[in-house]
Amino acid sequence: MRSDMIDHPFGPPVPEIHLAEAPLALVVAQLAFPLELRSDQGAFLASFQEALHDTYPVLRRLEQVRLEFTPEGPRTREPQPVWNFTDPSSPWMVAVSRDFLSLSTSIYTNRDDFLARLAFVLEKLQVWSAPALADRFGVRYVMRITKPEHRNIVGSLLRKEVAGTLGLDWGQGNVQPRYQLSDAVFDLGDDSSLHARWGLLPPNGTIDPHLPPISEPGVILDLDVFTEKPRPYSVIDLHTLARTFCERQYRFFRWAVTDEFLKTFGATP
Repeated sequence: MRSDMIDHPFGPPVPEIHLAEAPLALVVAQLAFPLELRSDQGAFLASFQEALHDTYPVLRRLEQVRLEFTPEGPRTREPQPVWNFTDPSSPWMVAVSRDFLSLSTSIYTNRDDFLARLAFVLEKLQVWSAPALADRFGVRYVMRITKPEHRNIVGSLLRKEVAGTLGLDWGQGNVQPRYQLSDAVFDLGDDSSLHARWGLLPPNGTIDPHLPPISEPGVILDLDVFTEKPRPYSVIDLHTLARTFCERQYRFFRWAVTDEFLKTFGATP
């Protein structure tokens, strides 16, 4: 019988298999750059809003509170504005602040569409602000399995090395795990890394404020491929890097799941 499972989590790119019902909760690309204080100025921001308006016509301001860890303990930094650009008819959002830009979606279609949208906002940022450096850049995919019929068979959906004790029979029907999380960072040998987190979250639990909690328990697989090495800002280079990061994330994902997972979530050739 043919198997589409991958033997190793790292290596060359593997072909994509479309999943009609992929349990992706969030896909996001984020770029950090040196402080751009002009972003707080209305006239300066208006030029960026105009550049995005046809695709992301709705602009809203939020206040981001950051936590800074110091030798004296954690302390809250002064809130800074974050500008969110959206389209009410679309699940996509662009967020920009003094020192970062992100593109995110809760409904992911395919890699080429994602990368084309990313190139669009990177080009607009170059014209608007012309950052000297890209301080950090990453692409992140978050999968969440929440339906009871899927959670109950998670031991067959995930590779045994990943499922761990998630699929165990605990011996008593009234004994159920509430929370379990594995967390690993892999250095990939070229100034990039892959941060993988997976496990079980309780009802109303989340590991990220950008990922809204849900009322049911859920199994999560969170993969973030990133680099923290500053580099000159280049749309072409960042777009190429994003494709590489998507490919690395996808290979790890394909290694982590089984043929039963692909079948369950609607794999098509």
